[in-house]
Amino acid sequence: GAKGATDVRWIIDPIDGTKNFVRRIPVWATLLALEAHGEIVAGVILNPVTGELYAARKGGGARLNGRRVSVSDVGDLWSATFLHAGLRLYRKAGVWDGVVRLVDATERQRGFGDYLGYALVAEGKAEMYVEVDLKPWDLAPCKIVVEEAGGRFTDLAGTPTIYSGNALATNGRLHDAALALLAGR
Repeated sequence: GAKGATDVRWIIDPIDGTKNFVRRIPVWATLLALEAHGEIVAGVILNPVTGELYAARKGGGARLNGRRVSVSDVGDLWSATFLHAGLRLYRKAGVWDGVVRLVDATERQRGFGDYLGYALVAEGKAEMYVEVDLKPWDLAPCKIVVEEAGGRFTDLAGTPTIYSGNALATNGRLHDAALALLAGR
């Protein structure tokens, strides 16, 4: 994860979901991304327990085990499924009120942490996922998988980055509305 002398580097998280791995909960993955000149250009997410392999490259779409995946076309917040990670972390990060506004604006909420929230958005099984307390290696392949599936990935301020320590991934249609609710607008 450290920056070197080259403009191209691999970003690797050997076990995303370490606590799940330790407790033998099968929701963990190996994450690998290629960053070139500050942009993620390829990414792979592998859950060795389930055999699910998500792969994406810039301009090449996103795939799950070779099958093309795409985000949902849900366009209204109430019909959306909102995914969240560990709730206590939102309060600690100062975004609790915004998360509660998203809960109130959506019909369904589910807790899926780590890579899985991004994968479910990319597959069209959920419309938005908010996560905080992150490192770049937690996000690098997730960003390109969501984007190449047709979604949108930013930090909670709306910047398309993996370096802010937080993330919002959506089907794209609901992104601006989710950002506004998170910000209290």
